[in-house]
Amino acid sequence: MAGRSAWDRRGSTLLAMVGVGIMVQTVIAVVWGAAPGSRRDAWPVALSLGLMLSLSSAGLLWAVWRARDMPTGLVLGLAIAAAGVLMRVPYFGAGPMLEDDHFRYLLDGAMVAHGLSPYALAPEALLRSSDGTLASLVEAGRAAITSINFPELRSMYPGGAQAAFALAHLVAPWSLDGLRVVFFGAEALAAVLIWRVLVSTERSPLLVALVWCNPLMAFCLTGQAHVDAVLALPILAALLAAHRRAAAIAGLGLGIAAGVKLWPILLAPLVARALWPDRRALAVFALALGATTLALCAPLFWASLSANAGLTAYAGGWSVNNAPYAWASYLFLQLFGPGTGEVLLRALVVLTAGAASLAVAARRPASLEPLIARAAILAAALFYLSPAQFPWYAAWFLPLASASGAWPFVAASIGLPVYYLFFPLAAAGLRDLHGYGLAFLHLAPVLLAALLIRRSSVAGASA
Repeated sequence: MAGRSAWDRRGSTLLAMVGVGIMVQTVIAVVWGAAPGSRRDAWPVALSLGLMLSLSSAGLLWAVWRARDMPTGLVLGLAIAAAGVLMRVPYFGAGPMLEDDHFRYLLDGAMVAHGLSPYALAPEALLRSSDGTLASLVEAGRAAITSINFPELRSMYPGGAQAAFALAHLVAPWSLDGLRVVFFGAEALAAVLIWRVLVSTERSPLLVALVWCNPLMAFCLTGQAHVDAVLALPILAALLAAHRRAAAIAGLGLGIAAGVKLWPILLAPLVARALWPDRRALAVFALALGATTLALCAPLFWASLSANAGLTAYAGGWSVNNAPYAWASYLFLQLFGPGTGEVLLRALVVLTAGAASLAVAARRPASLEPLIARAAILAAALFYLSPAQFPWYAAWFLPLASASGAWPFVAASIGLPVYYLFFPLAAAGLRDLHGYGLAFLHLAPVLLAALLIRRSSVAGASA
C-alpha cells in the first residue's frame, strides 16, 4: 500500500508538471501569438517568457527524475503522449511567437516548390528583380519576403532543410502553420524512436517526456518553428540502423541530418566505429553517406563561393549567447588583432570539434546504449563549442540526452531561456552585458546537475 501511495504521488506530480507545461504554452500562444517581433525588446515580455520557460522546464525535470524508477503503465504513457501534443496545439493558428527566422524558410520553400534555386538571389535582390517568371511568386509572398532578417544574404540552409521547407509550402503555401505541421510531425516521430531506444536499453520510457513534454522545445520548435526540429529523427534513425548493422540506412539517415544542419557529419566516425570491422558495411555506409551529403549540400557549398552567401557570413561572424566564447574572442583580439584573432579562434573551434568527433569514436560501442550516449556527448560538445548558442540549438542534443538518460544535458533547458534577456539589453545599448556576462548563466543548471549526480553517485558508492 505504501508503494502504491508513492507511485500515486510521483505519477500525480509528473502529470501536474506536464499540465503546467500545457498551461504555459497556451498562455504564451494566446498572449504573444499576435504580437510583433519587436515586443521581445520589452523587459516585461523577456522576463516573463524566460521565467515561464525556465521554471516549467525545471518542474518537468524534477518530476521525471522522481518518477524515473516508476513502472510506466498504459494510462501514464498515453497521458505523456497526449501532453506533448497538447503543448503544441495552441501554436497552430497563432502568430510568429516573437521570432522571424521562419520568413526565410517560407521563401526558400516557395522557391524550391516552384523549381527555383533558393541560393540564386538574396531576398532584397529578389524584390528588385525584373524577371517576369518571379513576379507571381514575389507578389504572393511579399509580406514574408519583406520581413526576412539579413535580406542582403542568400540562404544558408542545406538541401535537407530545403526539402522540409518545400514540403511545408505544399502543405500550406506561405503559411507558418505549414512549417509547424512538418516540424511537429518530425518531433513526434523522433519521440517514437526515443521511446523505442529507451525500451531497448531498459531505461524508463518516461524519459521521453524530457524532450516530448519539454516546454523550451515545444516553444522553440513548434511555436517559433525552427528547422532544428527536423534533426533528431534522421540522427536517431541512423544510430539505430548502425546498431542493427543496416549500413545503407545509417549512411542515408546521417546524410539527411547533415543536409538539415551540417554538423551531424561529425557523427560519421562514431557510426563507422559501430559498424567496425565489417568492411563491406563500412563501404556501403561511406557510399550512402557521401552520396546523400553531396546531393544535399553541394549546391549550398557552390553558392557560398560567391558574394552575399549566408553560410559564409554565419561561419565567419555569428556569435551570441556564449559567454566563454566571447571571453576567448576578446583575448584573441588582444593577442592577434581584429580579423586575424577571430579567424584563429574559429579555426581552433573547428579543430576541437574534429578532435571530439574522433575521441567519441576511439572505442567501438558495445551496444546501443553507449552508442546513443556518445552521440549525445558529441552533440552537446558541439553545441557548447558553437559561437552561437540559440535555445533551439538544444534540439541538437536534448533528444539524444533524453534517450540516454544524460541528466546534466537535459538540464540545459532550464538555463537557456536567459537568451531572451538579450533583446531588451540590446535595445538599451547593453548587449555586451548579456554576451560577456548573463549568457554564462545558462551553463549553471548543467554544471549544478552534473555536480549533484556526481555527489549522489559517490555517496551511493560509499554506502
